[in-house]
Amino acid sequence: MNLIKTLGTSILLIASLALSAQEADSSKSQTRAFQLSFVTPLGTNGLNSWNTTNKFSLNILTGYAGGLDGAEFTGLVSVLKSDMRGAQFAGLGHVVLGEAKGLQCAGFTNITVGNNSGLQITGFGNVNTKDMKGLQIAGATNINAGHLKGTQISGLFNFARKLNGVQIAPFNYVDSLERGVPIGVLSFVRNGYTGIEFAATETMYGVFSFKTGVRKFYNILSVGAAYRDNRIVWGWGYGLGGMIPLAEKWDLSIEGLCYQMNEGEWFTNRLNLLNKLQVAASWKLSKTVSLFGGLSWNVTVSDITDEYGDPVTPHIAPWSVYDETYDHINIQMYPGVTAGIRL
Repeated sequence: MNLIKTLGTSILLIASLALSAQEADSSKSQTRAFQLSFVTPLGTNGLNSWNTTNKFSLNILTGYAGGLDGAEFTGLVSVLKSDMRGAQFAGLGHVVLGEAKGLQCAGFTNITVGNNSGLQITGFGNVNTKDMKGLQIAGATNINAGHLKGTQISGLFNFARKLNGVQIAPFNYVDSLERGVPIGVLSFVRNGYTGIEFAATETMYGVFSFKTGVRKFYNILSVGAAYRDNRIVWGWGYGLGGMIPLAEKWDLSIEGLCYQMNEGEWFTNRLNLLNKLQVAASWKLSKTVSLFGGLSWNVTVSDITDEYGDPVTPHIAPWSVYDETYDHINIQMYPGVTAGIRL
């Protein structure tokens, strides 16, 4: 609680000093080799802090300076009125109101208002409002509202308005992709690839799939069902895929999917997986409609005892060329087919 109060007071003090500095006549900008402050203006630069670019800066709690051309170390939060060149390290965060070139490393957040080139590392999130060339690494999120040429890596979510590079996170969003690929559990690219498929396979006679990402690497959400052995067999699954152009109207897709299969009930509470590797060729019937068909290799992995330890028989595979049980885990393999329409 004391830390939060100190941080809040420091930020308010810095903001008020920044406003008063803008209203008052300011002396010429200057460069100094070293500055030490506790909370600006309680430091060696005093009231000239917002007009001073420092070569080496040490802020015990918080600091506000005109710029940086070297290295800066801050206990909590650092704010620069102008540009940063060099390296910054802070316990909580950095705010650069100008351009940044170099390394920014903070425990919570890095925020740059101008263009940025270099490396940003933070425990929570990086934010850039203009263009960036380089690498962003964050524990939770990276946000770039300009043109990003480089890579974003985060533990949860990446956002880029315009991307020429790579995104790696569970969830990615790109407003406009120039070149590159987002890699994650779900990636949405406005000018990328989105597909809706209705298909039939040897295991599930009706399959609905939603695909999103880019053609070279996309995510798949899928659900399908069949009626076999006097019971409904249905499954929900997730997969990854990629599409290779073959000719003007022909593409080849390679996909891997994993379904949790449910037999005669809403949810089968045991290991009951259908793993599928399928290769399919598609022909463009029009700009928005394609027909596809191909072959698959299927592997089922089923626990043949229920939650009470009683034996059960898996009913996923319609046939098999391999059927073995290892310590109550049944594995079956069989070839299959797929065909359908893609929108």
